Amino acid sequence: MKETPADRRLIIDLEKCFGCFACAAACPEKHIAFTDHEGLRRFRAPSLCGAQCDACRKACPVDAIVLEEVASEEPRPALIELTWGLPLTRCRTCGEAFTTEKIRQSLSDKLAALLGSADLALDRIPLCPSCRRDDEAQRMRSATRTLPDPLP
Repeated sequence: MKETPADRRLIIDLEKCFGCFACAAACPEKHIAFTDHEGLRRFRAPSLCGAQCDACRKACPVDAIVLEEVASEEPRPALIELTWGLPLTRCRTCGEAFTTEKIRQSLSDKLAALLGSADLALDRIPLCPSCRRDDEAQRMRSATRTLPDPLP
């Protein structure tokens, strides 16, 4: 990445970040990237960003990103790569890692508040999207016993 007087420091608040990867998806330059590997969602990003947007900051649902201007008279800081990781949670049915523990906890808390029951929330959150879809299909088949079961 070319350093210019318009570079900005990318500052990530790791206490706030819950690993949704909205920043990576929003970055038009693809400076922010993530991988899920060995039970962790790992992120990497440059410490300086020369892109003339704030798409990553705007996309972050928890305001974990700050873009701080680097004054033109300020000595240029060394360009380093920022890296951070968040533990992933596994689907209780298939065992696949599918979301971060922080996201799971946040969704569980919000769903419990909406439903008025932590037990109902805990029933759905630990399932990956594929297993959640299969679980819902099974519930629908059970509820509509008048239809023939298409699965053995």
